[in-house]
Amino acid sequence: MRLLIVGTLKGQLTTATKIAMDNGASVTHAEDHEQAMRVLRGGKGADLLLVDVALDIRDLVMRLEAEHIHVPIVACGISNDARAAVAAIHAGAKEYIPLPPDPELIAAVLAAVANDSRDLVYRDEAMAKVIKL
Repeated sequence: MRLLIVGTLKGQLTTATKIAMDNGASVTHAEDHEQAMRVLRGGKGADLLLVDVALDIRDLVMRLEAEHIHVPIVACGISNDARAAVAAIHAGAKEYIPLPPDPELIAAVLAAVANDSRDLVYRDEAMAKVIKL
């Protein structure tokens, strides 16, 4: 599991990183959307983005879609602000996690994403060669 944490998480970054690593995730951090896109374009990739709800999640979703990068987004924030959670999900996040992070909740989210083993659907012969690689 490759986790990319985007944002500062208001001081909860270290805790979230430690919990994710304790659950077997390899963690990379990006301060903002631009840096996150550079990480994703640079070949490191990610299986999940954990994004600070204070950032513009809709903008990030649009950037990912424009570059045909498909990765689930989980928003997180330092309060139990229901409006922020709903706005994040409407913007394209799959889930919202309140901070400070609950180790069991982080583990459950990582497990859910890691267990998503749907096959990639393709028809083009060139894509078949890429998949085979």
